[in-house]
Amino acid sequence: MIEKNGSDFKEIVRKIENEDILLPDFQREFKWKDEDKQKGVVCSVLSRMPIGSILLLQSKSDEYACKRIGSKLDATISDSDKVIDFLLDGQQRLTVLANVFSNVIYEQTEKLTDLISQQGLKKRFFLRIPKWINIDKENDLFGLKRFSFPIQNPDSEDPTFLTGDIKPFIECLNFTANDKTPYNPNSNLSTDLDTFCLSNETGYLIPLFLLCPTGDDANLIGDRFEIIIEDIAKKIKDEISLSYGALKTDAEKKSFLNEIFDESKIDKIILDSNKLNTELDSKSRSWARNIKSYLNTCISQARLNKIIVTETNRARAIDIYENLNRGGVSLNTFDLIMAKVAKESKQNFFKRLVNNIKISKKYNLDVVPEKMVNIITTFINSHNGYNASYQVGAYDSNKNEISTKYTDAFLNVAALCSYNKDFDFNAAKNDHMKRDCILNLDSAYINNQCENICNALDRAFFFFQTRCGIRTINEINYTLMLTLVATIFMNDDWFNDKKVHNLLESWYWCSIFSGEFDSDQNPQTIKNLKLITNYLLGKNTNLSWLDDLRNSVLNANNFSDKALLLMEKTAYDRIPKIPLRHFICQYFLSKTYTDMFDENLTVNVFSEVSDKLEAHHIIPLGSQKKVGEIADELRGDDKNICNSPLNFVYITKQSNITISSDDLPDYARKITNQAKSDLKIPSEFSEAKLDEYIKANKTENEKLGFVKEFLSNRFDAIQGDIKSHTKVLIG
Repeated sequence: MIEKNGSDFKEIVRKIENEDILLPDFQREFKWKDEDKQKGVVCSVLSRMPIGSILLLQSKSDEYACKRIGSKLDATISDSDKVIDFLLDGQQRLTVLANVFSNVIYEQTEKLTDLISQQGLKKRFFLRIPKWINIDKENDLFGLKRFSFPIQNPDSEDPTFLTGDIKPFIECLNFTANDKTPYNPNSNLSTDLDTFCLSNETGYLIPLFLLCPTGDDANLIGDRFEIIIEDIAKKIKDEISLSYGALKTDAEKKSFLNEIFDESKIDKIILDSNKLNTELDSKSRSWARNIKSYLNTCISQARLNKIIVTETNRARAIDIYENLNRGGVSLNTFDLIMAKVAKESKQNFFKRLVNNIKISKKYNLDVVPEKMVNIITTFINSHNGYNASYQVGAYDSNKNEISTKYTDAFLNVAALCSYNKDFDFNAAKNDHMKRDCILNLDSAYINNQCENICNALDRAFFFFQTRCGIRTINEINYTLMLTLVATIFMNDDWFNDKKVHNLLESWYWCSIFSGEFDSDQNPQTIKNLKLITNYLLGKNTNLSWLDDLRNSVLNANNFSDKALLLMEKTAYDRIPKIPLRHFICQYFLSKTYTDMFDENLTVNVFSEVSDKLEAHHIIPLGSQKKVGEIADELRGDDKNICNSPLNFVYITKQSNITISSDDLPDYARKITNQAKSDLKIPSEFSEAKLDEYIKANKTENEKLGFVKEFLSNRFDAIQGDIKSHTKVLIG
């Protein structure tokens, strides 16, 4: 069930006070520390504007580890069956509102250092009422000129002013733990606060934090709020009386009174000065009553929309969150899982994952291809170790963020292994990797298997780096392939078996070049996981399914077939997908090759230039441009044959600059013979062919024909190499 309704903010504060609304332990920070941003929310409330939504998930108290709103402290609920409203979205605004309009956050925090943000929450907000004598210099929002609050029926009447109008009247005062100011939450509530509010030079201050009384002193707080407003009204009355008393002539008095009273009362007041006091007393009581009523109505009718989702709709709650926060930080399944696991262990789960990602690791180099052993050994020795997870960027230390690809794979591996014991995945289902199943995972299982899953993911990254030409986690185009490999590497014996690595590499290249994972990744993952594990378990030793994939390498219709890659289907709006160019580049990177222009430089995932590599057109765009065309324009033309995936290879940015201005023959002659061999650069770049190219008229058709023949020959060479390599891998 999903319930949507507005809310009396005082009721929300009571729920916070009673720990009926709590914050799941998502490791989310409080970010609305800026005073101006907080003032914006206050202005919205006091001008009766909508203030957004909060998303609440109803669940039993023992489902998630949680904290009090605005506090670092864990909440401890003795009744495990108590149903709690867990705050999924709206932490920032709800924390600010609770801090501005009540004392509830301070009452539940033993000391100020326990606040979720001292910088953001050690603030007190006041509504400043200008002094009557200065009202001509300010916007008269509060009816001071006539001493009549302009809103008589706040339940049904909205103000004429907007949020920008009231902002100058919001005062924010900071405090420190022991500064003894009367508004400090550590100070006893007393008449000292009244004195402070009435003695401000720029106007009288209404303490907004008294609007929602909580705790044992709730009645005293309510009384203090009313007394301060009544005293402010009396101060305004005294200002008016003093100003009137200083007037000398009846004309001056009449003009003065005309600003405040109806004409029927003016003559009577002039004749009998005692009537002024009587009338001002009436106005004072009315003004105080109406502004109190208005402020209370602002709180009771605060337009904070509550969206309440029951436990059975947890997956839907995430979709709701994402729709509420387009472009913002998304709540995801992993956030909820973190909060669940926090019930099992006092160790911060996020930090635990980060530690597992960064921790020093050792790898069995016996499973690495022979050509890579020396390369990775040199890399480890020269870089004081090697950590696959950290190397691929699973964790960004600058942003203190774990890649979502990592956390998604973590949960998928946990789900597959939890629902399918003993590595028998014949009962595995697509649903096992969907939100509902993942959200129902046993938190104790995740807690106990955390290190094993992280280790399996690291092994998978090791495989992708040593076998698949993958430099970073974002280069794993089909994320569920990471899930599949990591799931298999949960088994220690399989990870330490070179034949398993060979099988997985063969499967990987056959899959990505046949389009196996181009659509319906979930069912393809389950199907391939069953096929591979059944083979490894000896349940089915027939690899005909892998042969079928190999036969589709660079032969999948409208995905990787030759006609498509040679741009012969553009008339039907069929063009190759961008990832294919990277697949081809990564294939050669995995095999290692000599740099195109420097025969002393070997290019691979672990080379010093690895992070400087970029996809490069083997036949430069500039060599094929028509008269008046610009190379950069051709770069964005997906239908241009030079943008075929067959025309790409990784080279360094510096190499790209070196040859950028060369014409085609001069450029082609600079390519080393070893690179031509390694990268399957066909004979069109031989001296004889280049001489023919120079002597030709080089019409548009001739240029196109040259490129097409070049790419066609390279296609044949690459296809043959992949098929041969993947067959040799499995013997």
